[in-house]
Amino acid sequence: MNPKFISGPPGTGKTHRWLREKYAELLKKFPWNRIVVLSHTNIAAAEIIEAVKKLPELQDVSKEDLEEQICTIHSYCRGLYVHVTKFDKEDHRSLVMSQPLMQRWKKKSWDKHPLYEFTSQAHGKEMSFDDYWKVCDPDSFKPYNLSMLKHLKDAYDKHRVDPETGKILKLSFEDMIDNFLFLGKEPDDIDALIVDEAQDCNKPQIKALHKMATNIKDNNYYFVGDADQTIFEYSGSDPTYFHTLSKDAEELEDGLRCGETINKICKNIIAPIWKHYNYNRVWKPVEGIIGKSYWMPSFSKDSNATEVLLNRIQNTEETFLFTFRGKPSDDHIKNFFYRHGIDFAQVGNSPHISRKVFRCFKTWNKFLNDKVPLQQIKEYWPLMGVRGENGVKVNKMGDVKSLADLINKEYNVEDIISKGLLKSEVKGLKKFEQVLTDPDVSAKVPLIKKILINGTNVEKAPRVEYGNIHQIKGLTRDNSIVDLTITREEQHFFEGLRLAYVAYSRARINCWTVASRMPRLSLGRIENRKGILELNK
Repeated sequence: MNPKFISGPPGTGKTHRWLREKYAELLKKFPWNRIVVLSHTNIAAAEIIEAVKKLPELQDVSKEDLEEQICTIHSYCRGLYVHVTKFDKEDHRSLVMSQPLMQRWKKKSWDKHPLYEFTSQAHGKEMSFDDYWKVCDPDSFKPYNLSMLKHLKDAYDKHRVDPETGKILKLSFEDMIDNFLFLGKEPDDIDALIVDEAQDCNKPQIKALHKMATNIKDNNYYFVGDADQTIFEYSGSDPTYFHTLSKDAEELEDGLRCGETINKICKNIIAPIWKHYNYNRVWKPVEGIIGKSYWMPSFSKDSNATEVLLNRIQNTEETFLFTFRGKPSDDHIKNFFYRHGIDFAQVGNSPHISRKVFRCFKTWNKFLNDKVPLQQIKEYWPLMGVRGENGVKVNKMGDVKSLADLINKEYNVEDIISKGLLKSEVKGLKKFEQVLTDPDVSAKVPLIKKILINGTNVEKAPRVEYGNIHQIKGLTRDNSIVDLTITREEQHFFEGLRLAYVAYSRARINCWTVASRMPRLSLGRIENRKGILELNK
């Protein structure tokens, strides 16, 4: 059974408008426990539950019960082997201990290890390791080559299986889909199935969804998404399938996010794809928002557009999203933040500089001349050391336990010295960086000082974020700054267009385009397509 496709361009209320209304309509026909809504992330599933939980028919249904029916695709497929636990961080650590080769990858996000990424992407495209290696970007999986990845995959599979019985003890995400596809039965307890952001599905997931929908009657099977935002081709999503499926789709027309300028630029970017597949989209801009488009020749050279951007960052409460195709653009963006003293965070991560660190710098002078709460002193403590040139703590352990005997009240530096916790020379150190021994924070001191001089409100979360285009999909911010730099041509011209379309459409009001640093290479060939950014003029 082919699903009904509901085409929702960026910011047209796919989840909080259409999906909620459709769910309410289905509740008039079917009991809630026979309606399944699937998404790709737990965060998205939680948002859907929050949206539908407000319906009167669900007031007596617990959130926990709804989570059985509104969840990720993997979670629903896992139901067949619900008694088997997932491969988690502790299992990863155990694998690393048994396989020294795993340790060549030094980054903190264990689940982003090249082994798991390569395995997931090859599975999503239904390709063997050998075949996928021929079409992938090998640089994405450094420091590993194909031979290393195949060796680690064998070890990974053995690590998850009982050596005596051969039964799987720890499920991977790929196992969850395959177990349902090859071992599971077509469910007979689903009357309606809705898939949110369907264009992100890979090939095995599509097959699993079709199997789930086998016994659904009256075609109550829906894909909600936007074919023009199919940007996960590397992991198995098929843009041709979604473009074809959505050609005659029901369309959500009223924009709730993008103003006139962003709307027009996005339509200009995606126009060749609409023409190729012989369809169009109405997709109206938000009324009352016009916005502007600016051109920046570089992150490293100042321009009028740069001045406008910095002025808005420093003198408004608007949000800003810097995005790019891939490395090394992230380093250029971070250098821009450092040069101009901008408080920022990477999408999905904590602020680059924690709010605690800022408080330490801001309150240090008060600690020397007045009094600060004990909680503030506890924030100083981990950043100061015992040894070295800047070591000012007396206690050899040097941790917060040293302060355990202090009463919860305000103290000044003399009080803490008299308690035998700080050396007396600390009184002459007028700046917090003079007592700072944490190397990570020490490297950020120039940025910290610039941010504080700029008068940024560092008690609030950063209003400036950055992330590559795949990371920022689904976000909404007031302004987007798009770096056109690419280091190699996309495999297909349309892939670059979809990526650019996603990048610009995150913004509500304004956008800044940063010229590509690579000769003859540009995201979506935007610099070479006449008229696409004519709104700059």
